[in-house]
Amino acid sequence: MYRRLVFLFLALSTWSCSQFSNKPMAVAFHNLNAKYNAIWQASRLEKELERKLFAERKESYNATLPIRIPLDSSFKQGNEKDIKELIRKASLVIDRHQNSQYIIDAYLLIGKGRIYQYDLKNAIDTYKYVNSLEIRPEALLALYEIYLQQQEFTAAEKIEEFLSENPLNSNEKKQFLLLKAYSYQLADEPVKALSLLQEASKYLKKGEEKARISFIMGQLFADNNQPNLAVESFKTTLKTKPSYDLNLQSSLAIHQIEGNVDALQKMLKDPKNEDNKSAIYVKIGQYYYTKKDYKKAKENWEKGGENNPNKGELYFQLGGLFAKQLKAYDLAANYYDSAATYLANNHPDYTKAQKLKKSWASYTSFSKQIALQDSLLHLATLSPQALHELFLKQQKDTVKKSVSAATTAPIFTRRPFSADQQNFYFNNEQARIQGSIEFSNRWGNRTLEDFWNRKNKNTSLSISTTVTSVTEKTNLAQAAITGAAEETWLKAIPFSAIAANKATKLKEESLFKLGKLARLELGENTLAISTLQKLLTEFPSTAFEAEALYILYLSQEGTAKTNSRKTLFERYPSSYFKTMILKLENGALTENKEIQAQKKYEEAYERFKAKEFAMAFEACLAIQQNTPGSKLEDKIVFLMALCKAGLQESAECKRLLGEFVQSFPTSPLVAEANEMLKLINK
Repeated sequence: MYRRLVFLFLALSTWSCSQFSNKPMAVAFHNLNAKYNAIWQASRLEKELERKLFAERKESYNATLPIRIPLDSSFKQGNEKDIKELIRKASLVIDRHQNSQYIIDAYLLIGKGRIYQYDLKNAIDTYKYVNSLEIRPEALLALYEIYLQQQEFTAAEKIEEFLSENPLNSNEKKQFLLLKAYSYQLADEPVKALSLLQEASKYLKKGEEKARISFIMGQLFADNNQPNLAVESFKTTLKTKPSYDLNLQSSLAIHQIEGNVDALQKMLKDPKNEDNKSAIYVKIGQYYYTKKDYKKAKENWEKGGENNPNKGELYFQLGGLFAKQLKAYDLAANYYDSAATYLANNHPDYTKAQKLKKSWASYTSFSKQIALQDSLLHLATLSPQALHELFLKQQKDTVKKSVSAATTAPIFTRRPFSADQQNFYFNNEQARIQGSIEFSNRWGNRTLEDFWNRKNKNTSLSISTTVTSVTEKTNLAQAAITGAAEETWLKAIPFSAIAANKATKLKEESLFKLGKLARLELGENTLAISTLQKLLTEFPSTAFEAEALYILYLSQEGTAKTNSRKTLFERYPSSYFKTMILKLENGALTENKEIQAQKKYEEAYERFKAKEFAMAFEACLAIQQNTPGSKLEDKIVFLMALCKAGLQESAECKRLLGEFVQSFPTSPLVAEANEMLKLINK
């Protein structure tokens, strides 16, 4: 009987504590278990993961630090076990304590776990679900940060607006201000970011987080040309218990801004800074760069590149230095190539570096092609004797370089063999020397050859004959090789008129492509101007003249710009590039202008159908002049080409079709234009 009562009591207790019961005892039971079991354990894991994420961050001090630490997929690799355990513990609340008041807290912890896993899609869905149950600032702040990190600014603005309208506690207010400042940093509005950081710093306690924010403020002030405020912020960093790295970088920044190069040089000599020499050299280089002493900036930055974990950023800076200031474009290409190799995938300049690497590789290709064709055309003007002497000189120079490389090659010293290894005959130096003496005593000095142990052998004659034979064969072989190499070398020189024309054409095309690349992709106006002016000087009747003048117009300033415009308008009044200049000068067309252009085009087309080709062409020119940049501009240029075809002016028709294909690659008329070009070329 007693046992039955015990079992009945346990059954009633279990039933009354069901997770689907709303009775006070059941709710209290599940609240207690949820809070002090699963939620407590999951919260501890979450705090430890957050601490590790902050501690293990990899900062790059060559650029302004991001206000929020970027999300990184690599974090989950070393912490996968703890992240899974965090999600499992939080999920227990949802599985076993449905009637507790900690369900939303469990979802918030699961959302955090998804972020640590870099599963951002599921993290967003989790936080959205939380907000569907109850508006929680923690969920909104997490969504706000994810959207900012993914640069989904429209979605982020909606969250920001909602957060600003709801009350927040001090910790939530701090997070909101930091995230809003981060949004302004991403939008390249440092002044607004700084005002929010100053407000947020009131909520920050002394420690690494406050030190980091103060350091970022110093960087932003320095970038905004406010050196006094920057120094003040860096000094604040030193007072707020920073890490060793932040302490060092703040001291370096203060010395750099104050121009205290002696202090930086002194830091270089300090033994405790041995591992940070690269960072010190970078700061010295930045000081000289601000003083426009680009030579010393280059020297120090190159030294800073040695053993520097952030050499990708440094190479990126050097690429800009050589391109923009020093105009050493070949070196700029090399440094941009290295920057693209060393920059991490998640670095803010990674995509830009990859694009610049590709563009500067094209620069190198065109530059080498121009130099090669120049050299070949020059060689074609020399006499056979001069060419032969030049070839021999090149061969000698090659041999000298090879010898120099061989003599400067590193010398490797064999390590002494151990006692066990010396049991082998060829590892035992004394045994080998003794063997050599015994061989000489018995056989004399013998040449390494077949039948070396014959008794009746004239050793000296054999050696002499062998040496002579080998020498003669070597000389003959060398002469044959040299003759074949010279013949191959001569074949590459464009002696014939056809070969010379081909080399000239290659040089002309490369000059044009290089000038166009320099302006439109690299943004190097100086390079574009010098290259295109060389093109127009060496090839005054080039087919690329119209577009070259247009690119010069874009690249130049003042009188030179006006002259390029004038020349283009006078020499190519029907060119589409003239229309592009007018479009730039007049801006977008109004609706009335578009309607006017439509009517004029219809009139020109009617004239074309009536075979009044000259009048139709003039009508198209008038449309380009009066309403440049209309929506019908591709049809207008194509109609102009058809008019020239009707007038049997094949050269002009070909030029206009070429401009059309190049300027309107997405036009539905491109296929027809290409077919016409094929017929003209035949």
